[in-house]
Amino acid sequence: MWALLPVKLLDHTKLRLAGILTRAQRRQLSYCMVEDILDTLDQTSVVSGITVISCDDAVFSLAQDYQADVLNTGVDNGYAADVLKGVEAVSDQDIDKVLIIPADVPELDHSDLIHLDRVHEEGITLCPAEKDGGTNGLVFPPPLAVSLMYGEDSFAEFCRAAERQQVPVNIATAGGLARDIDRPDDLLTLQAQPEGNRTWRYLRSLELADS
Repeated sequence: MWALLPVKLLDHTKLRLAGILTRAQRRQLSYCMVEDILDTLDQTSVVSGITVISCDDAVFSLAQDYQADVLNTGVDNGYAADVLKGVEAVSDQDIDKVLIIPADVPELDHSDLIHLDRVHEEGITLCPAEKDGGTNGLVFPPPLAVSLMYGEDSFAEFCRAAERQQVPVNIATAGGLARDIDRPDDLLTLQAQPEGNRTWRYLRSLELADS
């Protein structure tokens, strides 16, 4: 399974957290999350390779530390456009299945990836977000048979599109993939946990108050 990890310019990430974090803090939070995700992807046996899609030099440097491929988009074109470039880049390679993973799921665990790999059989495999009806994981054999959809209610939209095109859908519930960091309550929930990784340690170093 080949992983695609799209990452926006770090200075432009997590704008919904502006009421609780400064821009510098949001940048560092995003950096920690990307590092946590790369660390898990790199050490999980079912992941054969990683492509990081971004235009951020700090992200490129981090990706190289994990010997991940880098796809430089040049500019921040938006999440969907960047993901599409990544899909196009791997579609002509000898890769049996691709995982698209967001850059804000720092609780990602080896068991989540193994579960996704086992659940996927044919068509597409979706990992729904716990909140807002979004999609936090997508596995498919390239090329992708349905259009890319992201944001609120994208899980239902993926399912409807797959039904229209008669593409089989597998649904995987993976806790570390389902919980993304997007709003102040997400930060506070993660910070309150008794232990964690780099992202957790960074949040523990901050004095956060619900906005």
